Amino acid sequence: MSRATVTDDSLVQSVTRALDLLFAIAETDHPPSAKTLADGLDLPRSTVHRILNTLEASGVVSRVGSSRGYAVTPKLVLAATVNTEGASLASIAEPYLHRLVAMSKETASVHVRTGDHRTCVAEVQGLRGIRWVRGRGWSAPVWSGAVGRVLMAGMTEAELDELLGRAELLPLARNSVVNAADMRRQVARDREQGWSVSQSETIDGAAALAVPLLDAEGGTVAALSLYAPADRLDHMLSLVDEVKNVGNELGRHWIAISTVQAGAAEPTPVANGLQKANGVR
Repeated sequence: MSRATVTDDSLVQSVTRALDLLFAIAETDHPPSAKTLADGLDLPRSTVHRILNTLEASGVVSRVGSSRGYAVTPKLVLAATVNTEGASLASIAEPYLHRLVAMSKETASVHVRTGDHRTCVAEVQGLRGIRWVRGRGWSAPVWSGAVGRVLMAGMTEAELDELLGRAELLPLARNSVVNAADMRRQVARDREQGWSVSQSETIDGAAALAVPLLDAEGGTVAALSLYAPADRLDHMLSLVDEVKNVGNELGRHWIAISTVQAGAAEPTPVANGLQKANGVR
């Protein structure tokens, strides 16, 4: 667990402890309990409870799952999806989302994993009169729907086993996958094909198509998705290749910017998100 060093009298101990707790929560895949946090940071449990209550009241952490462990919330994640030069994934993704909307007429979005949930960090509404809109900051269990399976497909088998071992697979809609073995099979299938689709799994009457956004090491950064009323599922399935292509371009853009800001390369101009990052594959 990351921990701030409190040696300077000018530092406020309660603030550094709160930051220690936030880092510890954000750096773990399994939402840690107050006891785990107290033990890991060598702090009194009463102090940890007071700070956690303050962070929870501020809306930056919440208790999740049957163990009631702690996870960072969309409020913090939306501010945290920013690279070292201040370019957020949401702002970089926006031109690509507009491209998807223009091509498909459906709502396009980007979701990231937040503990045991997935959170929408960017969205552009579709152009049809009847459309699904969830909104920036909308969150659902990470195991639900096509977006969730794309994010789970980016996990190691050990991470996936741990997640499904603690998840409460309760039905959210009429086609929710609530059997862990079925979920593993579907995740394996979607990992192999490189995309996922769902219908009435998270919300009755809604369909989604999702592809991964990958980093330079091939890890899953986020999920790029289209969603629409379920009766337009066939239409979305006809767009799989186009959505994958846009996802690949957005991934290369993110890699290029992250690489430049790490000092490993010179910046490559990208005009309105329409130009591919040169030399980054």
